[in-house]
Amino acid sequence: MRVPPPGNHAAQTTTGRAIAQPVPPSAEQPAQTADSISHCILAYYYAALTNLFCQSHLSPEERVADDDMVRAVADKSYADFRKLDGLLEDLDKEEIQLNPNWQLYHEARENWRRLVKDWAMIAKTDQQKPTET
Repeated sequence: MRVPPPGNHAAQTTTGRAIAQPVPPSAEQPAQTADSISHCILAYYYAALTNLFCQSHLSPEERVADDDMVRAVADKSYADFRKLDGLLEDLDKEEIQLNPNWQLYHEARENWRRLVKDWAMIAKTDQQKPTET
C-alpha cells in the first residue's frame, strides 16, 4: 500500500498524518499474480483449519458466553473462509490449478467447505442433535 503525498488533505487525519489508501492496480501490474493466488489459497486453507479446530473446542458451557474467545475466532474464521471462497471462485481456474498450493485449495474446498460454520450454524446443529438419556 502506498501513502498519499502530504498535499492530499482528504487522506489526512486530524493529527495531520497521512493515512494509507489502497492504490488501484495499474495496467502494468497483473491483478492476479502467482504469489497473490498462493496467499489466498493458504489463507483459505488455514481459515478452514482454524474454524474446524475451534468447533472441536466449543463445549456447551462455552457456547453460552457472548464474549468467548473461541467462539469469536470461529465466527471470524468462518467469515474469512467465506470471503476467500468467493474471491477464489472468481479467479481463473487454470491459474489456481497450476499453483503449487492447488492440493491445499482442493482439500479445503472439496472436503471441509461444508463443515466450516459460524456460531449460529454450530448452535443450530447442536439443537437438532438428539439428547442423550
